[in-house]
Amino acid sequence: MSNTGKEYFLALGEALSLDVKPDEDGNCLLAVDNQMPVIVRANETAERMELTASVADELPEGLAYSDMLDLLGIALGPLFNAPGIGREPGTGAIVLYATMPFATTSTADFVEAVPAFIDLANNITARLAAIPDA
Repeated sequence: MSNTGKEYFLALGEALSLDVKPDEDGNCLLAVDNQMPVIVRANETAERMELTASVADELPEGLAYSDMLDLLGIALGPLFNAPGIGREPGTGAIVLYATMPFATTSTADFVEAVPAFIDLANNITARLAAIPDA
């Protein structure tokens, strides 16, 4: 991992008062205050930091049209420098993700974005869990 990725992890650890240590591939599982676990990754090849969180094992069968519209709105998030959401084809899991290029995201921006991402992941998880199966 390059020094750039290390800088982002170091800044995040300092801001959260945690010992944030990525593995040899630049991945770190982050769980703050028993909230949604998030995978933080320094993707050196793509020159960006990546956040992912599995927010549901699958879409609830009772998902309303309005809920689907909200999810589709989030799916477009990356076009507007916001998190996106999608379905992992192999497992059916619903995954929230964010990509933050080194060129346009400072370590301060990143440190601010991580807790907001965790909050969004928790909110989506709670909302999907509250939807009854059909």
